[in-house]
Amino acid sequence: MSEKINCGNCGMLLYFGEEIKRRLYMRAIPDESAVYAGYGNVCPRCGNPLSDASVKVQIKRRATHGS
Repeated sequence: MSEKINCGNCGMLLYFGEEIKRRLYMRAIPDESAVYAGYGNVCPRCGNPLSDASVKVQIKRRATHGS
């Protein structure tokens, strides 16, 4: 599954990749709050404070091939 995190105010893409909770390797990003901290807990585009309540998190399943 993939995860995408966008600023809830301006829509800037803050993270895109493997779902953070399910990562079995490279634990450099232990949770979503580490993503926010990487930006100083504010959106670099609009200055909106970043928190679980102020961002949009979208998790998508990978497409499966049908026969």
